[in-house]
Amino acid sequence: MSRPEHTRTNSTNLNPGSRARPLEGRVGIVTGASRGIGAAIARNLASKGCNIVLNYTSDSSTSVTEELAAELEAEHGIKAAIVQANMGSENGPQHIVDVAKNHFQHPKTGKFEIGIIINNAGVAGNNPIEKIDCEQFARQYNINVRGPLLLIQAALPYLPHDRSGRIVNLSSVSSSLGP
Repeated sequence: MSRPEHTRTNSTNLNPGSRARPLEGRVGIVTGASRGIGAAIARNLASKGCNIVLNYTSDSSTSVTEELAAELEAEHGIKAAIVQANMGSENGPQHIVDVAKNHFQHPKTGKFEIGIIINNAGVAGNNPIEKIDCEQFARQYNINVRGPLLLIQAALPYLPHDRSGRIVNLSSVSSSLGP
């Protein structure tokens, strides 16, 4: 059985002085986008012309996410939508996709495509095995494993079919911690 052939595309890592915007008009979802790596990824995608859906969970992150969205729109001329949704809940990932569609669907043609998903949201307890209870484990599993699965399932009808889309799942080094 042979592998399917495909053409590789150029990297979107551009020189700082470059004016090209390879993601112009695309829609990207970044979970855990209110701070840290998620915010940095959102800034990078926006600088390349990508419209962004910024996901955050806690009420305390609302204002910082609103500020990030305003910054991205002002600095890069893109559209940004924010959505508060818990990646650990059964309905959170679907809510993210619903908000993305409501915000970015073409008003006349109804066309909507999600070109990029960055599964960045995650939690870590970093407790020794003997101190982890079932509730803590379920919370971590639901956010770190089930959430990205449910988000991809919710986005599936809107993903491109020409290999131009990207899904990036981030993880941490927490698994290597220990005595």
